[in-house]
Amino acid sequence: MGDRRRDNQGMSSSFLWPSEDGWPYPDAEEEVVDLTDEVDIDVLSVKVGSSHLFDDLSPVERRMVAGRYGLDGPARSMKELHQELGLPREDLRLALGSGLAKLRIRLGG
Repeated sequence: MGDRRRDNQGMSSSFLWPSEDGWPYPDAEEEVVDLTDEVDIDVLSVKVGSSHLFDDLSPVERRMVAGRYGLDGPARSMKELHQELGLPREDLRLALGSGLAKLRIRLGG
């Protein structure tokens, strides 16, 4: 069939990559954020009306939401929470889902 290379008809490589620093602008210097032992106390003390946001959650739902989203330390994967709590993965998945559903209802969403 022969050579079927595309002829860019004078397009220079600078058209594809305008600079060697990045596309289309150079990356900014990486910001370092210190998250050591940081817990968001405001999130843990959220109140809706006269009760705490997590009052309607079961203990497992509360631990799953807090653990998965880092409300009680660093956020943990489902695998880490499975190892930590020792419950079947399906039970953890259901607890996280029902806990989030209850929070949405409490927050009016």
